[in-house]
Amino acid sequence: MDTFVVCAVGILAAMAGFWLGRSLQWQIEETEREPRTKTILQGREIAAPTAGTVSVTEENGKKQLRILPEQGKVYAPAAGRIKKLYPMGQAMLLQTEYGAEILLQVGDRVDDMYSVYYRCRVMEHEYVRKGSLLLEFDPAGIEQEGASAEIRISVENAQAFDSVTVSEQGALRAGEPLLYVAKGDRPQEAGELLEPRERIQPFW
Repeated sequence: MDTFVVCAVGILAAMAGFWLGRSLQWQIEETEREPRTKTILQGREIAAPTAGTVSVTEENGKKQLRILPEQGKVYAPAAGRIKKLYPMGQAMLLQTEYGAEILLQVGDRVDDMYSVYYRCRVMEHEYVRKGSLLLEFDPAGIEQEGASAEIRISVENAQAFDSVTVSEQGALRAGEPLLYVAKGDRPQEAGELLEPRERIQPFW
């Protein structure tokens, strides 16, 4: 009987040591995966509505982001309501759940003849989720007409926020953080932990 007890205690001790070692190994691996430093950006996230190359421009005294798209699709950068659809189908105003009004526009011409290259996938006043397909377009067809197929993004009521910050320029995938808008002192949980960005800059 004593021999059985000794063996059982030995087996339990060996199992406990094994799982303790595995637990420590997992903790070490998770720690190694984490970035050494992180930057906290406070505010509400506005995601990239498509994959492509992002740049900041200024037109008529108004700053906007432009994306040279890799594909002819535009997705909702945040959840909200389609406040306005423009007649030619290539632009819309999205009012997010937190009040930001995001203007999304493909190209820079509004002639009737170019509407054949746009196919809107939402209706005015429709509520959409982040990532919903909003618009499809033909970049090659638009460019053949001598127009731009760039996607333009601007915060139309930027003055209602204390800060509008660009998360990144350069190549982005659809859904990655593009902008942050913030009002006053937001709670910490409203921010996002990001790996350090070399080009973080105020937008307005």
